[in-house]
Amino acid sequence: MSVMRVITGLWRNSTETSDRAKDPKLKTRYYKTGKRKISETITSVVNNKMTGWNVTHFDYDRGEMLIEKRGIRRNQIVITIVQVEPLRCSVDIVSAYDGLGDLGATYFLVQKFFEALNKEIPPVEKNQ
Repeated sequence: MSVMRVITGLWRNSTETSDRAKDPKLKTRYYKTGKRKISETITSVVNNKMTGWNVTHFDYDRGEMLIEKRGIRRNQIVITIVQVEPLRCSVDIVSAYDGLGDLGATYFLVQKFFEALNKEIPPVEKNQ
């Protein structure tokens, strides 16, 4: 799958997660915790485990967080947190690079982010 992701990355410069994603690695993640706790954990992961990334905007009411990394090309990630039940949240991500093509970097970045987040708070199945 990674070779195909690099090939499609020649013209694609963004990746997003959703409930309807065909790739299981791009499915929405669900966590058995409150919105405040998952927001604090995501901020901690960005600040401590993702070198060079900064939270540039956070709207708690809408559940949206914008994180950014500046370099040769700017990369932005929008993280959306939705309170599904009182102690259950969903997390979706849209990652994009400026310019044409990213050679699959946004796809691998989404995987890296979720790996770091899942070490802090383990995800649960959608129907649990």
